[in-house]
Amino acid sequence: MIIQSVELVALPGAPEYQEKIYRAHLDNGEAIDLFQQHWDVPLPPESLVGLTPEEARRKRAAKMLAAAGLH
Repeated sequence: MIIQSVELVALPGAPEYQEKIYRAHLDNGEAIDLFQQHWDVPLPPESLVGLTPEEARRKRAAKMLAAAGLH
């Protein structure tokens, strides 16, 4: 499964800190919610295109660790 596109989707009725999620559209026609958007760790949705969902999650984790000063 490869990510073909990603969009930030607002969650209706969600608390302010959980405003948007990354929704990935996969090459098999499925759409899955990857993870929440974090204001302090910007991750352009288009940077996840071509990755598998697991690779996208690893990329996000690495970016979050880098932002926290951990490697």
